[in-house]
Amino acid sequence: MAFVERYVTTSAAGGGDGSAGDPWTLAEAASSAVAGDRVNVQAGTYVLGASFSPDNDGTNESPIVWRGYVSAPGDADMPVVTFDIDGVSAHVVDCAKAYHRFENITATGNAGDGGSVFGFNLSGEVNILFCCRVTQANRGVSVVGQGSQVIASEVDHWTLGAGIQLSADNAAAIGCFVHDGGGFGCGFSAPSSGGYYYCVSANNVSHGFVAGQSGAELHRWLVHCTAHGNGGDGIAINGTPDGQPFVIVNCLSICNALYGIGGALVSTGTPHVTLLGIGFFDNSSGEIRDGVKVFEPYPRVSLAEDVMVDPGAGDFRLTPGAVGALGVGFPGRLLVDGAIGSWGSSPDLGAIQQAVRPLVNPSFVGAF
Repeated sequence: MAFVERYVTTSAAGGGDGSAGDPWTLAEAASSAVAGDRVNVQAGTYVLGASFSPDNDGTNESPIVWRGYVSAPGDADMPVVTFDIDGVSAHVVDCAKAYHRFENITATGNAGDGGSVFGFNLSGEVNILFCCRVTQANRGVSVVGQGSQVIASEVDHWTLGAGIQLSADNAAAIGCFVHDGGGFGCGFSAPSSGGYYYCVSANNVSHGFVAGQSGAELHRWLVHCTAHGNGGDGIAINGTPDGQPFVIVNCLSICNALYGIGGALVSTGTPHVTLLGIGFFDNSSGEIRDGVKVFEPYPRVSLAEDVMVDPGAGDFRLTPGAVGALGVGFPGRLLVDGAIGSWGSSPDLGAIQQAVRPLVNPSFVGAF
């Protein structure tokens, strides 16, 4: 589609029309941008006195795009714009409107305020974060609007609660890196459907991935994901009702402080999981907690070593010698002429080296 190009700069005086020669302030853009506008936000830090909350809806055909840039629109491939709420107890970005897309934006500044506030709170429908970041915030990203997605984004060093929380049907996180947080990495709250795909949750104080119980019809997925070095379970499944299994496809759970797959055994439901391939190594309490019901048509792999290149430095590639991990589920790339595909020198399990790999900025997750 043809966007109407609008502009925001750190030096805008106010009263502009949003053109390149007479740009908006960020507050003017929030109230003025309409469906079909692409708002090009100049690199720099924008200190907020309240949440950044757009006033208008986009549409499916004409979304409203918020795009950070360095010196020319379109030149950024990583977050360059910072929205800093500077200690205010509120979401940094609070988007209750539909069909907004945020690109190359960092949210920060509400860490430690004691409230349940997020870097990005996406309560409108079909909103998208792409190549965004949350750091030094109270919580990470809350996806409340149906059909919204978090893609190729990073959440790190938040204070408590969730790094990414999916709380709406048909919500997803794809190719994200969630690490070094004060709570759990990635979770579900309330939705009956949704999933995490190609995500890494590492070195968080609590669990890597959490699926809590809510409702009788749950269709939740964890696909090609890695839980590494978390302070709780790699994957915690809390009382998912019988007959509605949490589905895990081709994942790794490694070096977590409790179980590879654990969770709360509660009276409202028995944790129930379908495993289509998973690899375990050195989870302190064991691979799968007793009492978790498992349907496992593809056998798990008990690895002999940590198969990541350098997880301490954020490099979650498989090591060249990790041949045993190739037996986990479905390879990230299918057999081609009898050979398993690979990225570079490392065999490809699919837990992080995968088809959406070009979407993820290498500076977020190490050298792929």
